[in-house]
Amino acid sequence: MTSVILLPYKEKKTASQLIEGILKRNGVKFNCISEADAIPYLEERNYYYKFACYRKNFRRDKKNKYIDLDFQYLISLSRLDKELRYILLQMTLEVEHFLKVKVLKDVSYNNEVDGYEIVNDYITSYNAKHSSNEISIESLINRGQNASSSNHGIYTKIIANQKYIAIWQLIEIMQMQELQYFFEYYFNRYPNPDINVKAYKSLIISTRYIRNAAAHNSPLLVNLSSCPADAISNGKVNKRYVNTLLLPDLIGAGVALAIRPTYRFKDIAGVLKLYKLLKYNPSSTPDTLIDSLGNILKTVNNDPPFPKLNNDLMFFFRNIQKLYEYIYK
Repeated sequence: MTSVILLPYKEKKTASQLIEGILKRNGVKFNCISEADAIPYLEERNYYYKFACYRKNFRRDKKNKYIDLDFQYLISLSRLDKELRYILLQMTLEVEHFLKVKVLKDVSYNNEVDGYEIVNDYITSYNAKHSSNEISIESLINRGQNASSSNHGIYTKIIANQKYIAIWQLIEIMQMQELQYFFEYYFNRYPNPDINVKAYKSLIISTRYIRNAAAHNSPLLVNLSSCPADAISNGKVNKRYVNTLLLPDLIGAGVALAIRPTYRFKDIAGVLKLYKLLKYNPSSTPDTLIDSLGNILKTVNNDPPFPKLNNDLMFFFRNIQKLYEYIYK
């Protein structure tokens, strides 16, 4: 006799069934947009699983129904998130580029470094720390093996050079995590008085998180108050979550202690700071990314697309704007 295993499956639902059976049942209102208009939005402009995550930013009453949540607020948050992701993704790509510029500049002036030997030293060091995900010259250069790869030119040159690879070639095919580790490895081995390796590493990790989320089109504006369990103790932020490069800006901007160690704020703050350290030059031509981000933050705080009574969202954006204005004043 075959036994039946009951799995926690949920039945698939149409847009109208999601509205009636889940959203309305949980207190979502349709005062700012009609149900008839909400259906094509869920069918043609977005999809429920991604769209509905924004409801987590809204509070529930004792009956577990959302308080003052209209379907239109979720649409507005989805649009805002998309605009924010677009700008932050471009900022992280610029950060990645200028990290490479910074590393290669130091390498070029460092008489102790051989451009080829440093590659082998790096691989040995990386594998010692990441034994479960080791890399090799072969595994790295094979990323450009396919003729359609943007790195195929590098691949053919290295093969022609008997697989001898220079750091200026390697850095072009590094993934962000590998670049992060090379930055850490290199400046620990060859200290630079202008580089606080531990603090830079933390900012790079935050930038990598935002880059990956934005590149994969994953929502950013969710779980905004989420943070490590030991983040706050005795009214202070745990030292392990304090970035010494960012701290003066947090203090100068008057950013609330409660939000500093939260995951999303910390990561976006890391992008803002690292972009300023590596790329931003106020004396050059206007920076369209910084201007666009400033316009979004100003609009959200002056005319939020959701109720001002929603403290988590307003708290998040008020503090992001404070930090933004202080860093880029």
